[in-house]
Amino acid sequence: MARLSACDGDELCDEFRPGGGGSFAAVYRGDPPSRTIASLSGLRLVADLSPLVVGHLLLLPERHHLSFGHFDAGLIGQVRDVVGRLRTRYVATFGQMAIMEHGSSTTTPSGCITHAHWHILPVNGSQLAEMITRDGLSAIRLPDLTALRRFAEADQPYFYCADGDNHVAFEAHRRIRSQYLRSVAGTLLGIAEPEWDWSLVVRRHLLRATMIATAGWQEQLTTPDHRDGSNVSVRARVNDLW
Repeated sequence: MARLSACDGDELCDEFRPGGGGSFAAVYRGDPPSRTIASLSGLRLVADLSPLVVGHLLLLPERHHLSFGHFDAGLIGQVRDVVGRLRTRYVATFGQMAIMEHGSSTTTPSGCITHAHWHILPVNGSQLAEMITRDGLSAIRLPDLTALRRFAEADQPYFYCADGDNHVAFEAHRRIRSQYLRSVAGTLLGIAEPEWDWSLVVRRHLLRATMIATAGWQEQLTTPDHRDGSNVSVRARVNDLW
């Protein structure tokens, strides 16, 4: 299976390597000192650098992979376990949960982020997939996330949307606007073009609110029987943040 075994100047790789810096350090200048929410069995859960909404997170592997389609069976099992634990906590805090990914290939332009990462957002995943279909991309229904391996084996980029019950992929061969999935999610959230572009609008207040809302998740996500508060009270605290 084709994959890159090492990063080559990728933004996410640079930030999370020992002693790394990157855009986060330059933009936030120590407030907060980190955007890591939890480290979980070879995976890292972080706040998006410029969240589209409170609760916009990224899930990424600590080792370099081009996409989640490149994960081996062991890491896929860890993803399933982490997402299963995360979903309950995330929905209780933010209301709903969708996953989206632009899976890279070895031909992905060098200006793109090629370290595998899932966007996790409090939006309707089925609506995301419908919006992508309206842009002329053909939906491929998948039985589960392991089916993403077909794209990695063919060294093909892809778009992926999931909401827990449905897994939908789209071939990403043809040219399409930069930061495509951010633009789709931004439209769904009512964000005017091009304000979904992270390089143009950095929503520092939303990242800080996200870090407050997810405080303590490291322990909660690694302690199987951890419980706290009702869904309503947790969500009310989030609504008070912004």
